[in-house]
Amino acid sequence: MTERIKIFIVEYDCVNLITLMLWLDQFPEFDVLGTTVHTGSLASEIEAMKPDVVLLDIATPGPEDIAPMREVKSVSDPPAVLLLYDGYPAGLEGPLLDESEGQLGPESTMDDLCEAIHEAVQRKRMIVPAELAPVARAG
Repeated sequence: MTERIKIFIVEYDCVNLITLMLWLDQFPEFDVLGTTVHTGSLASEIEAMKPDVVLLDIATPGPEDIAPMREVKSVSDPPAVLLLYDGYPAGLEGPLLDESEGQLGPESTMDDLCEAIHEAVQRKRMIVPAELAPVARAG
């Protein structure tokens, strides 16, 4: 049996949060560890739960959305961050685009979300910390 992918959801709309949880609950490979509707103590929650992926809702992409994403990335073993947004890809630029592992807009399907989660986790697992990487010896 393969290890389940641990997910944490940050969604500001309670109806969307419940809908997303119910959809993800139908996939046995996903385990929703926790949810929140605000970003107040986000880093401590992420640090305690250690998810593989954080689904971070940003209603309208803007500079105020960079801080919560960077807070998630500041934990000791940062999860992949997938942005859920209500706009179109052209609205995502700069750090929101560069520092997240994926972006899903209103046209995205559940299949798109599942694929993005799997890809983000696969990329995260492929990264080897420098202290564990083999070192070439001169000589």
